Amino acid sequence: MIRLIYSLGCMLVTTLASINSIAQTKKDNIHTNNLKELTTLLEASAPKDSLAGIYLTKMINLSEKEENYDLMADLAIQFFHHPSPSIQTPELKKQILKRAITHELDVSDSKNRGTLHLKLAGTYFNIEQFDSAIVEYGKAIDRFEKKDSILIADSYFFRGQARDYKGDLLGGMQDYQTARDIYQALADGEYVNYVDGGMAILFSKFAIYNEAEKIRSSLISTYRKSKNTFNVAIQLYNQSEDFGKQGRFEDQLDYLVKADSLTPFDPQDYYTESMIKLSLSNYFGEHGNLTKQKEYFAQAQAMISYVPEVATTSPVYLNAKAQLEYSKGNVLAANKLVLESLKAAKESKNMDHLIKAYRLLGETYQDLGQSGKAYEIREELTRYTDSIFAANQATTFSYYQTLYETERKEREILTKTQEIESINQGNRAKLRIIAVIVFVLIISAVLIFLWKNLQHEKKKKQMQSRFSQELLKNQEAERVRISKDLHDGLGQSLLLIKNKVALSKDNTTGELLDTAISELRSIARSLHPMQLEKLGLSKAAEHLLDQIDRETEIFVSSEIEELKGVLKKEEELQLYRILQESINNVLKHSEASALRVLFKKIEKGVELKIEDNGKGFDFSEKLNDFQSLGLKTLKERIASMQGSMKVTSEKGTGTSLSFIVYV
Repeated sequence: MIRLIYSLGCMLVTTLASINSIAQTKKDNIHTNNLKELTTLLEASAPKDSLAGIYLTKMINLSEKEENYDLMADLAIQFFHHPSPSIQTPELKKQILKRAITHELDVSDSKNRGTLHLKLAGTYFNIEQFDSAIVEYGKAIDRFEKKDSILIADSYFFRGQARDYKGDLLGGMQDYQTARDIYQALADGEYVNYVDGGMAILFSKFAIYNEAEKIRSSLISTYRKSKNTFNVAIQLYNQSEDFGKQGRFEDQLDYLVKADSLTPFDPQDYYTESMIKLSLSNYFGEHGNLTKQKEYFAQAQAMISYVPEVATTSPVYLNAKAQLEYSKGNVLAANKLVLESLKAAKESKNMDHLIKAYRLLGETYQDLGQSGKAYEIREELTRYTDSIFAANQATTFSYYQTLYETERKEREILTKTQEIESINQGNRAKLRIIAVIVFVLIISAVLIFLWKNLQHEKKKKQMQSRFSQELLKNQEAERVRISKDLHDGLGQSLLLIKNKVALSKDNTTGELLDTAISELRSIARSLHPMQLEKLGLSKAAEHLLDQIDRETEIFVSSEIEELKGVLKKEEELQLYRILQESINNVLKHSEASALRVLFKKIEKGVELKIEDNGKGFDFSEKLNDFQSLGLKTLKERIASMQGSMKVTSEKGTGTSLSFIVYV
């Protein structure tokens, strides 16, 4: 049976003597201890050059010596795949991978950690050490992380194949199903089909032919839709083998002829095509049609030169050749060939090929007059088929028992569900009435709650507004008091001290007092702007901007209209404070080089706009963070006048603040 299996094959092994000869020829290159130079040499070498394998081995040794374990893991994985004939022995691959695995805790990438075990498992698989392969596939699954899901699926798939070879139907089926689920989640339809093909082979191996046929019928339909003739032929061929084991010989021939009609493949696959021809030859040999038997064997023979290993290792070829000789009456030649076929079948552990070889060998011994040997072979065949039958019977029973238990539980769940549904139907009418009543009550309660909550929020906002207004009035009153106390009290005292110092002609102290008096007056003006009372809002704003222009490096421009009599005194004071605080924010935070202020009448009232070319900020990120932006007080002041505030800013484009007081 043709299988899609995890196998990279083995190439010819170059002897140590030839390696030493090459190494001696180019010793200057091989003896370098520089990873960079070795990388250059490896890249310059042909992949199938023996020297390339030596360079790669040297790089692995150096990376381990330099404790560069990430590189070592990567190189060990390359080593597994590399086609250089000097490194093709399975034992050498095992040694390199095991060495890299001893440092896996120092490998940072989970993909490489898992792949080291995956490749080691593949090495065991190729030499048919399936127990060790199963263990390593499990370790690979444990090392991979969620991001390595495709490799996790591969590990389950390959472990399922190893369990298949071990005869573990349920374990193999479980791994296949897990792999299939992951491939399906990744939308990898190609590998979903591969897994289905593996499941079909596993079912047929344990004589669960109906399940295998269902899967293959589905695969044949899928592959035909995608016009994948090669995989259609593979499934037809495998199904024909099952028909032969069931004694459905007409179906067997029909499927073999259909598979053969799809050849030659594009690109041509001589191995698969020759297997189909040989199976047809065997079929006609077993059914007494020597002409057809010779015809198909000759067609297969013509392809063997392209796949020479078939002639020496394939039980299918050796059995077909023996069958042909037997059909022609060359019993002795057939006997020798069938002994070779039996040996190859034992090595491949394929029960179908073993049974065919045993049967033909028994017939040849009988025809040669060696009844004793014929009897021994038939006894050996009986024991073998009985053991297979017992194993298949036990495994098949276990499978169907599991299937039965699953179906029984599903039936129980369905019965309980129907009972619950019946009860639910009886209660639905009552529940509808109760639900309507509850719904009406809930809606009523929600509406009442929302109405009360709305009233509460309105009162809360009114109280907050009154509180903010009273707080601002109290702040202004307190500022006026402090300003007068500073000016009339501390200011007068400092003037008296200054006069006495002047009499003592202490110029240094006098200058310090002048500075202190100047700062005191500035603080007093800031606390209570006398200019606002004397000159009005427009002139006070101009005076403030002139002061900023003189005392800072910021370029200040303004457009200020005369607003005398437009606003109330309290509103003028609040707008002036807004202007002060806005300018203070610009000076402290914006890093601006220019400032522009507009004060004008509009149809609805008065608008104050402050613009700068500073660094700006992302206002959407700071919408609720008024405290950190210094905007909270501005918001409260404009709200106390039932005005509106608009902030426009982006990072790197400056900031614009607009305040409107409605009249």
